[in-house]
Amino acid sequence: MDDIAGWLGGVEVGPYPEVPKAALALPILLPGREKPAVVLVCGVSSRLPLNDAYRDFYDLIAVAISAAVANAGACESERRNAGALQSAIFNSANFSSIATDAAGVIQIFNVGAERMLGHTAAEVMNKVTPADISDPHEVIARAKALSVELETPITPGFEALVFKASRGIEDIYELTYIRKDGSRFPAVVSVTALRDAHDVIIGYLLIGTDNTARQQLEEERRKLDQRLRDQHFYTRSLIESNIDALMTCDPRGIITDINKQTETLTGCTRDELIGAPFKNSFTDPARAEAGIKRVLTEGKVTNYEFTARARDGRETVVSYNATIFHDRDRSLQGVFAAARDVTELKRFEQTLVQKNAELEDVKLGLFPISERRTLKVLVVDDDPKAVELIALRIQGLASTVIRAYGGREAIEAARLEHPDLIVLDLMMPEVNGFDVGEALKAQSDTTRIPIVVVTATQITAEDRARLNGYVSAIMEKVSFDPHGSIAEVRRAMSGRSLAA
Repeated sequence: MDDIAGWLGGVEVGPYPEVPKAALALPILLPGREKPAVVLVCGVSSRLPLNDAYRDFYDLIAVAISAAVANAGACESERRNAGALQSAIFNSANFSSIATDAAGVIQIFNVGAERMLGHTAAEVMNKVTPADISDPHEVIARAKALSVELETPITPGFEALVFKASRGIEDIYELTYIRKDGSRFPAVVSVTALRDAHDVIIGYLLIGTDNTARQQLEEERRKLDQRLRDQHFYTRSLIESNIDALMTCDPRGIITDINKQTETLTGCTRDELIGAPFKNSFTDPARAEAGIKRVLTEGKVTNYEFTARARDGRETVVSYNATIFHDRDRSLQGVFAAARDVTELKRFEQTLVQKNAELEDVKLGLFPISERRTLKVLVVDDDPKAVELIALRIQGLASTVIRAYGGREAIEAARLEHPDLIVLDLMMPEVNGFDVGEALKAQSDTTRIPIVVVTATQITAEDRARLNGYVSAIMEKVSFDPHGSIAEVRRAMSGRSLAA
């Protein structure tokens, strides 16, 4: 009351023995509550009037007391909540919480540690260190590794488990714990040094989690990755072992992948080809580009032939088969193409066609043509232009053309060259065609040479009778076309042996 009197002012400070004749009852309310937590009863001095100033003063006292009570309640609530949270964490069955003293002897062994390791807290507290429930080989290995890493000797045992934490280094590592029944499980352990107010280490806290599920997941992922690698290797092996040149390109015609055969075909490396236009690898880029567009339009092409050109200029005829391909969402990715070297096939087809033609010629009694043999033809005419024209028209048949520009020259050439065939004009000055034929017929070494007469003169019955016996065919110059002339020459040559 003395203090209150001093605050009010105007009142002499000192003892007031008289009993207050009035009092104020002030309820103290806490936030969120309707009923008062406490009622403050204040006696009112008989020396002062009970006016509004008096009441306001006590209201202030009530507010202050209410705030103090509320703060005290909140602190108590926070303390209880923090304690409950700490208790829930420490007693969690999903984490092993092991606290030791500074020497490493276990002082706290929570519910999670009991569940994971099979020991009760009483069986390990004040008896063993965390090193005693860990794989000894791993503890020794960790001591060696840390000794090298930190360049200081570290003793195998508990020191190896907490050395980094004791130096203020964050430490989380994998370790194998050994259960009471001898079974093992992998754990991830986080170590923290516990310090007092003077920063002195008073112990260590080791929090661990069972890492079995994660390791199993990682092992499954590793196996899956290995299967994917094996599948990729198998697929790539199929591509690389293919005898065809394989390549893929995007819809713009830019190469995105190739195999070894494509490198061989083009003479370029993989790095040189990928990213380059597909059309650049062929002698006819426009046709190659048209092939890509056709695949994109029609979905595929088959037996599309063009010629690939290697870097060294080597050319290869290829048969091109291609189709479009998509991703798993059916979005167009580009064109997959296989180009097969058909050079040998083309050569075989040509040989087959020629053989068939030769068989057909035999049936028709025609002279067989073989590209492995040579045919020597003597062309005789006093007109040089006529000689060259005939030589041009039989160039598909004759490998060697001998030219003679008169009868006497023709007889001499026939005796020296022994041609396989003579194409002879009749009307020539001095020694005409009739004379040439008779002269060659009279000689044993030239008598069997076939002669085809090509003349601009109208052939009479008398002329035919004179030529009969040593002329195989008679043709007029006006009708001497390439196909007809070759056919007549082959008929004339039937049954003859070719020059070697």
